[in-house]
Amino acid sequence: MGAYPLAHSAYGLTCPAYATLATHMMGGLCLHDTVKTLAAREEFSLFGAKDVDAAFENVVPLQYSQPKALPGRHAHITITAHAAGHTIGGTIWTIENGAETVLYALDYNHTKEEHLRRCSLMDGSEGMLNRRLIKPTLLITDALNASLTLPTRKKRLDCFLDSIGAVVKRGGNVLIPVDSAARVLEIAYVLNEWWPRERSRRDTHALCLLGTSARKLRNFAQSLVGWMAASVEGQMSDRDTRPFDLRHVAIVQSLDELDRKMRGDTRSRGRPRRAVVLAPLDSMDMGFSQELFLRWVSDKKNAIILPQRGPPGSLARSLYSRWRDRTQQGLAPGAPMKLDRPVRLSRARVAVTIKRRVPLAGAELDAWVAEERRRKEQEAARDALLKRKRDMLD
Repeated sequence: MGAYPLAHSAYGLTCPAYATLATHMMGGLCLHDTVKTLAAREEFSLFGAKDVDAAFENVVPLQYSQPKALPGRHAHITITAHAAGHTIGGTIWTIENGAETVLYALDYNHTKEEHLRRCSLMDGSEGMLNRRLIKPTLLITDALNASLTLPTRKKRLDCFLDSIGAVVKRGGNVLIPVDSAARVLEIAYVLNEWWPRERSRRDTHALCLLGTSARKLRNFAQSLVGWMAASVEGQMSDRDTRPFDLRHVAIVQSLDELDRKMRGDTRSRGRPRRAVVLAPLDSMDMGFSQELFLRWVSDKKNAIILPQRGPPGSLARSLYSRWRDRTQQGLAPGAPMKLDRPVRLSRARVAVTIKRRVPLAGAELDAWVAEERRRKEQEAARDALLKRKRDMLD
């Protein structure tokens, strides 16, 4: 998705683009958050917030199962979005031309989650294939996780929550690196439902969703309840509950705000608190997740829990690889991954690239001021030359 505003602004991609309404909203939010994060650490000039807005104005939002004929001379081609079940608004597509049908299905999830329905490839509680999608002329799919055999979702979820609970009981902080506007919703929803089951952790720890657009993310999610699972939609009939309100998750938008939350409040009777924090980005190469990693990594009580592997070459993938190498030895081909206990990396060396923008000072500031002065003088001279040429022509 990050390539779209660049292609639109720099390479003239002006043809209509199609996405679900939920993807249109959450995708724009995610890209704005990424631009802010990049601009805070280095000079980022590929595209800016205005380019994101301009690109997304060119997107035609669709509902699920809404056939849409392409414009102009391609009007005989119809596209339809179907639920992918992996992220809110995530899509698998059918592209139809007469009797020919292409099914484009990447990154889908065939199991039901807490806040999402399963993908449209599966029809009914028995897991029967959807007859409308069962025999396309051409299937385009991926095999990213074909070599992985995972334990059941219940076992993975229990291990995730038990690992957090163990760190909380020993008085540590928990860092959970997440994306800005996609899988973070499932994790936040699961933790919000689990958190109030034990009063002691509410007194000693704060459960926080950290992000520069975290409040907007929650508001967007509340407006998109119709795209979620029936269990979330059913909360609309409860007068005492606002769907996806995340009432047990504190929304914080800066590290200063997180620090204030951890300094204590009426619930902790003024005593300092620890925290379980969902922080972007999931790569841990930049953003709040990297900042908290650097803060908390030296304390043995703290833990990092990775909900996913992270992109190749990232800090998160490096940590995942170290965990895998220590816990998955001797695994038989085709056997489910072991849900082993967390591992300590007390003597490991982890390379972290840190980039920050800092104010110029001294000779660097003088050089920048001189360069800006020369640039403005050259622009003024060029404008004056163009004006003289226009006057001569007149």
